[in-house]
Amino acid sequence: MSHSIIIIRKIGILVSIFFLSFAPAFAQAGGALGRYSFSLSPLFGFLYGQAEELVYRYPGQNPLLSELLWDLKPLFYVGLAADFGPRDPFQDDGIIAAGSIKFGLPFRSGTHENRDWLNPQENWLTHFSRHDVYVQSAILLDVSAGYSWRLTDFLALRAFAEFSFMHFSWSGENGFVQYAQRDAAGNFQRWDRSLPRTHLHGMVIRYSQNWFILSPGFSLKWRMHQRISLEGHFSYTPLIFCAARDDHLLRRITFWDYLAFGHYINGGGRFLFSLKDNLDIAFSLSYRHITGTRGRTYVQDNETGQTTRGANDAGAGFSALDISLAARMRVFGRN
Repeated sequence: MSHSIIIIRKIGILVSIFFLSFAPAFAQAGGALGRYSFSLSPLFGFLYGQAEELVYRYPGQNPLLSELLWDLKPLFYVGLAADFGPRDPFQDDGIIAAGSIKFGLPFRSGTHENRDWLNPQENWLTHFSRHDVYVQSAILLDVSAGYSWRLTDFLALRAFAEFSFMHFSWSGENGFVQYAQRDAAGNFQRWDRSLPRTHLHGMVIRYSQNWFILSPGFSLKWRMHQRISLEGHFSYTPLIFCAARDDHLLRRITFWDYLAFGHYINGGGRFLFSLKDNLDIAFSLSYRHITGTRGRTYVQDNETGQTTRGANDAGAGFSALDISLAARMRVFGRN
């Protein structure tokens, strides 16, 4: 187990302790301000999507030199969520706070595909490879705070600021490569499916992404029935930072990417059904999309230990559907 994974898991444990340490404070607030409540929600679910690792041909321009796709199809997870706010948001305004942490399960999550356009004269595909991809670790952390306004007896509006952290680590194993040959002038010929395949065995490549995102957002909650409510939410921000690492094990080279800005969109909804006064079943569906991040690459030769700045811009992307089921239990401020 790598040192970085150990550190990330320790962070996850500390965040869980952080949530629980606020329980007495929320209990006191609930007693002093009886209109507030604090809830915990064990949950499980899955992500279905894909992450992108990009290398641009020219700094500041969009043509690609390399594209690496990492599947999450699917990534199953378990987690815990907590929320604090008015006990009845359709009757009272008030401060809101929420947090969740999800831990991905280490299983195969699809395939990894790598495409290169290495011909300097013609921008055609020259290299292609495909491997089985396995999730080594995954952590998703979201923390938010804001305010809730009662609009009517059945509508409530919320505005909030949210910090999100996402860590993903994959390995690409087995599979094959197809590389076009060079012509007499030294240029790569065009790739096609008929090229011979070189089959590989064992771990070939590792990749990790660490996302740090700060975004404003809003949500609208609608009470459809005494025991049924529906909530929709939306967030957008350019305030994105990503630190990524790519280990090419056969070439003994590591690429370090430091990326910033771009576009982050997060939208979705939640359906809540109250089984009892203090127990809800929540079904959630959301979609996250990140694109347009760019930054610097540093290349480390693992044989010599020498690190140099790469000549090309790097980029990264992420898009995934998130579906979860949770049991929301009101711990303090019970009816």
